[in-house]
Amino acid sequence: MDKDVKKAKRFVAVLVLACLCVALLCLGISAYIVRTETVDSFPAQILKGVGILFFVLGVGYLAAVRISSGSRKKGSDGGVSAAGNGSKTLDETNMRRALEKYIPDGETLLAGIHAVAVETAVNEVFGECLCLEDRLVPHPGGGVSVLHKEKYSDHSVYIGITSHFLVMTDCGKESYYYQWDKMDEKSDVCERNVHKVTEELLLADIGKCFSLDDIQSCDIRSGWLGSKKCHITMKNGSYFKLMFPKLGGLGGGMPHHAEYRDAMIARLSGGKEIS
Repeated sequence: MDKDVKKAKRFVAVLVLACLCVALLCLGISAYIVRTETVDSFPAQILKGVGILFFVLGVGYLAAVRISSGSRKKGSDGGVSAAGNGSKTLDETNMRRALEKYIPDGETLLAGIHAVAVETAVNEVFGECLCLEDRLVPHPGGGVSVLHKEKYSDHSVYIGITSHFLVMTDCGKESYYYQWDKMDEKSDVCERNVHKVTEELLLADIGKCFSLDDIQSCDIRSGWLGSKKCHITMKNGSYFKLMFPKLGGLGGGMPHHAEYRDAMIARLSGGKEIS
């Protein structure tokens, strides 16, 4: 079993034990006060409430561990992941398959991990097209429009890096907010930023691949339980607020997570290219 997984299990076990001990101590003191006093005092009520709270926390942590263990067991048997969406357990094979769809020709995936996207906002400019319900279609008289593709709730993503690109896609079903801003012909938008649509393009496939040269800033800070918070801002105003967990998904299917995460953080921070 991965060392990080063992450490996490030990930490949770200690946390459960501590919660239950505090709960028993508070409830015991509360019961003693009630027995020695004729009136149910206010301190006894407070201790009783605190005891119940810590008992619930302990049971909750214990239930979470059992659910996680069950998910790992199912994952090893090819079952359903804890994500609850019917998809397979998060692993490097699924990640590579999901990301390679959006990698440009001539590029190779050098590092990839499972991450949590806290907030995403993608801005892209398209020309000579019309927007239908779920796609863009070529149209010479379509003019130039700006697409805002946004999501403000936590969701699992696969994120990877090639020599020159950052690639990202949702682990589950995609669901975003879309908004279009029409631009007139006098707009000062740089022509190189306008993507001319020459064939049908699904809205779900927009905002998946970005040039590393287009990253304006990347702020990386430490988070809870060894995680890393990563806020990437692109030159066109797009941005991604991400969380890179310390552990590599469920079921032990991402054994290179720690190695890939460190390499990705170093590259996003302006470090040398990943070999």
